[in-house]
Amino acid sequence: MRAARPTSPGAASTWRFSHYAGLYFDEFDPASAWIRETAELRLPPAENTQTLILRGEFHPHPAASGLEATAPGLVCRVDGGRAGALRKLAPGPFELRLTVPPAPPGRETRITLSLTGVRMTNFLAWIGRLTGLESLQRFRRQRKNRQLRITTLADAEGELLFDFSLRLAPYSAAYARKHARLGINIAGFLTAELGLGESARCMVRAADAAGIPTALVPLKLHCKNRLGDQTYASRLQAANPHPVNVVHLDPPATHDLDHHHGRKFRAGKYSIAYWAWELPEFPDAWIPNFGYFDEVWCPSEFVRTAIAHKSPLPVITMPHAISFARPAGDFRAHFGLPAGKFLFLCLYDLNSYSERKNPRAMIEAFRQSGLAGADAALVIKVQNVAGNEADFAELQAAVRDLPGIVLLPGTVTREEIYQLESACDCFLSLHRSEGFGLALAECMALGKPVISTDWSGPAEFVTASTGCPVKFTLTTIAQSRGPYSKGQVWAEPDVAHAAWWMQQLFADRALGRALGAAARTAIEAQFSPAVIGARYRRRLEAIACF
Repeated sequence: MRAARPTSPGAASTWRFSHYAGLYFDEFDPASAWIRETAELRLPPAENTQTLILRGEFHPHPAASGLEATAPGLVCRVDGGRAGALRKLAPGPFELRLTVPPAPPGRETRITLSLTGVRMTNFLAWIGRLTGLESLQRFRRQRKNRQLRITTLADAEGELLFDFSLRLAPYSAAYARKHARLGINIAGFLTAELGLGESARCMVRAADAAGIPTALVPLKLHCKNRLGDQTYASRLQAANPHPVNVVHLDPPATHDLDHHHGRKFRAGKYSIAYWAWELPEFPDAWIPNFGYFDEVWCPSEFVRTAIAHKSPLPVITMPHAISFARPAGDFRAHFGLPAGKFLFLCLYDLNSYSERKNPRAMIEAFRQSGLAGADAALVIKVQNVAGNEADFAELQAAVRDLPGIVLLPGTVTREEIYQLESACDCFLSLHRSEGFGLALAECMALGKPVISTDWSGPAEFVTASTGCPVKFTLTTIAQSRGPYSKGQVWAEPDVAHAAWWMQQLFADRALGRALGAAARTAIEAQFSPAVIGARYRRRLEAIACF
């Protein structure tokens, strides 16, 4: 059995490859196990009282004689309380019915099996080992103990929990999955109006769709963005009662988790980090943050590959669940948008770094498309101007001489974001890199055609059949900006190719409708809450076997 591994200093969370201790195998009876003195079986907590049946056999050993010849007895305890006993066994099979009371979530039920009547032979075996006396060496083989064989533990309906004829895996993973008391504590910026907050809210939707119990825990760490999304405000709580934590937090902020929530938040839990990252190489400086968790989830294969290369933990792709009420009506007047024009939309958070979001490429593509003087406009929606004044000033300067630009600064609600996406005809993202691409997926779910750099996370769902992928070249980052370090690589989209796509969609509205319909179908098939929630359930059932 692998030693228990704490998730970080001071944490109490452990996991094991096996669910038993003190049972051994031999060739005397290969289809069963034996007990030297005391053994323990560990079970997941039961919601209701169970009747379990322990089966075995008294199998006389042909070489046993004298003190070794009689059968040992067996005392069974459930969580320390005596639950049954066997004495004076005759050769042949036996069974012992055990009553197992319900246990609270997160606490294992422990069945202890203790041999009786073996104290003298065990003592003689010990003396024989210490002294080397030839007359005592036969006791070291523990033939008396080996005669009491444990074969299976099953429930009253016959479903096996343990089958000791399967030496490599006696514990039934199927039983653990079937009876696991699933539940996750989703910790994140659940009211924040930013991508990281929407990431946590996406997880709530998927867990709800799969019927997975949740506790929604708002992170106490500082958040730069407005905390105005009240979608799940009535469900927020401080406690994390379920056995699994999923924490939506940027990797470098992980070290603040214990400071704000205390080490007890992770103690005794299986803690999962939900991380996104936008470049092919995960920063070395963030490697120590793996120590706070047991596993990492991420929104795309692109992110998974980047993290997995440096992770000592399992890294699993769990995409965002895309689902929201589609806005009904015409919202152009609400945003001050021109009524009769074909509208291209780009939107981003200035806190997410303009160099990565790459608005200059989108402005240049619109310029090169020649649509600025036609019946088309480019709508640029940004938020968090405060603190990013220089970036916003550069944006204003870049569009000053270009007609057909609508610049919308400021923070709006999620409902208004959906309304804005609905009001426009095409979404444009000439990013240099994205971990997933929430806005792209949202617009596709609305049946909109999208033009997107054909690299990083979005390339996994924006394909030639569902959108307009833009050619690119990989370039080396020349100057560090935020977490995006000099020497890493990202994409430089082909602006001329993007401009060509803009011309095609403007000229051929049927093409846009066909791509939008295919996009909507693809998003519903890949990223519906039911589909993503089912992935959560399968993984949580697997974790229950650890």
